[in-house]
Amino acid sequence: MSLGVVPDRPAEFPGNITITAIHSGQAKSASELVQAIRPRPNDLVDPWLPDREMEVLVDMGARGKGDTFNPRIALAGTDVLAYGALDFSPEMKRAQVLGPLVHPAHRRKGLGQAILTALLEQARTAGQKAVRAAVGTHNGAGRAFLEAAGFRAKEGHTGLRLPRPPRLPSVEMKGITLRPVEAEDGALYYDFTKRLVPRQPKQARALLKSDEYVAILAWRGQEPVGCVEIDMRAGDVASLEVLEGPPPLLQKGLGNLLLAEAIRVAFSADRTTCLDFLLAGAEAGRIEHMTKLGFQVRYELLGLEMKL
Repeated sequence: MSLGVVPDRPAEFPGNITITAIHSGQAKSASELVQAIRPRPNDLVDPWLPDREMEVLVDMGARGKGDTFNPRIALAGTDVLAYGALDFSPEMKRAQVLGPLVHPAHRRKGLGQAILTALLEQARTAGQKAVRAAVGTHNGAGRAFLEAAGFRAKEGHTGLRLPRPPRLPSVEMKGITLRPVEAEDGALYYDFTKRLVPRQPKQARALLKSDEYVAILAWRGQEPVGCVEIDMRAGDVASLEVLEGPPPLLQKGLGNLLLAEAIRVAFSADRTTCLDFLLAGAEAGRIEHMTKLGFQVRYELLGLEMKL
């Protein structure tokens, strides 16, 4: 199905509702929609949703030139009724759907399907081979919606939270050094992460400009071998956004080194009360390891994927 969603010719819906690219005038309304929906237990759709206006604004121009890959919204007048976005990296060939979220009063009108269709068209335009999404394991409606669109169940995710620990960890690994990534290192950092994280160069640069978003590279000599990112823009709850590296190195201690650094950075800010972490494909052993470190299990997500 094609809605013909392009920046200058948005699809029309009854009641003067349009599906279109988000612009600055709608950012506040979109942020309020996300904030209103995300805390609802039955609306846990995915783990990467923006939860305040800044992140919506960062999303707006960070996915490419013009409106082509901007987040999509359902708009009635100045009110945003639904929101969805797509993260992708040309090198990964696997995009991540964010949402769609639809205001409870405007559901069952086809808005979620329209947003999702627009995002899938973006993925195809970007040459992606697959699209991933995630829903809460208790969210039967969300799972049914995605499966009806062609998504199939994949690995799960576990949402963890670490309250402020009594002391910060100190971990070392022979031959590995850690260095914060500065804004001027954006090209180098994107080059390392482009096959690991679904996003565009402009997104990476926008994040590195924020003093409250910290990226750290692990180096072995002159070679970057791992990275961790900590988002502290949402007040007292910090979020461990990315922890990546070669699986053999992660298992030999790099994972613990990066995790300890993330904890240290997050709680170095006096306002931080807890650190959230989404553990992908978590088997029982990894969950047990994290709980021994003080993390608490908060929720479970089901990952889904559609081949394009």
